[in-house]
Amino acid sequence: MNESILRFGEKLSLNLKELYLSYGYSEFRLSSFEEYSLYAENRSFLSGRDVISFSVGGRLLALRPDVTLSVAKNVNVESGVKKLFYNEKVYRKIEGGNFSEVDQIGVEVLGEVDLCAEAEVTSLAIKTLKAVGKNFVLDISHVGIISKAVSALSLEGDDRAFALGCLEHKNAHDFIKFAGGKGVKAELSAAFVKLITLPSEPKAALGVLNEISNIINIGEEVKEISRLISIMESGAVNINFSAVGDDGYYNGLVFKGYVEGVPHAILSGGRYDKLLRKFSKNAQAIGFALYSGELEKYFSSGKNLPQGVVIYNDCTADIALSTADMLRKSGKKILLCKEVPNDFCGEIYSAEGKLVKGGNMPL
Repeated sequence: MNESILRFGEKLSLNLKELYLSYGYSEFRLSSFEEYSLYAENRSFLSGRDVISFSVGGRLLALRPDVTLSVAKNVNVESGVKKLFYNEKVYRKIEGGNFSEVDQIGVEVLGEVDLCAEAEVTSLAIKTLKAVGKNFVLDISHVGIISKAVSALSLEGDDRAFALGCLEHKNAHDFIKFAGGKGVKAELSAAFVKLITLPSEPKAALGVLNEISNIINIGEEVKEISRLISIMESGAVNINFSAVGDDGYYNGLVFKGYVEGVPHAILSGGRYDKLLRKFSKNAQAIGFALYSGELEKYFSSGKNLPQGVVIYNDCTADIALSTADMLRKSGKKILLCKEVPNDFCGEIYSAEGKLVKGGNMPL
């Protein structure tokens, strides 16, 4: 296959499939829809994403907005560890309130998840980001640390949510003011502020986390992150607790991936043992998802657009067909049409093959 004709997303999908197969992961295929109740009952896991629902034979179904829920529901974990990857279509609400079909690529490990499995999945997350762009970073945090730090503040309801919001948005100023008004112990408030202002560089971050562990019981979680960092690729990872995961589903590491040129996270994942419990499965799980279909607008080079157009009318159609074929044999991508498309900036030929306008010249 001539890969030069592939769009960015198509080439990325092929490269990632080859990567995951090289690790021995099996491809997992799913239906495009599930029972609507799966998403209605787990809306917080989907970050409030709306779904497209429809009724068939008295059943209320929905087009899938995410794959992980379907994997957790459908994969049999009784026969040992499952290492899977998928490349599926999902349906997400985009800017303007419309829905869009996009590609989602991901990796899941279900069964026993030890340090080795965590390291392998985070390594695959790094390699996935590297396949997208040269300049990237994977932010990792830990739901256990976040949960213990917030619980130590003895806050409930909206107050707890406010503290989490300050952590997610790195807003130490408002938290200090808030904690003072709520009577939070100064020692605990200071420890939480350290978490908010944590340096991202792993060695420095682990030093601060060890200081916090003298006040809040997060020693085991810090040790887990430290061991993981020690066997991961240097320079590719930050420790960043603004990557907050829902502790109703996640129970350990959570991570988000970024690449230069895209203004938001393109990869997310983590440990989701608690999600499996919701499906009565006594197993562990970790994985990540990349919304590859959303990357096209940032990385599409436009090299597969036509390089030239041949213009014809009813009287010159026959000769225009021959002219277009001749130009294609010379290696050009040629569009045959009666009118020049809007915003076209390539070469324009007459039906007889005369160059009317060169590329990038105004009409």
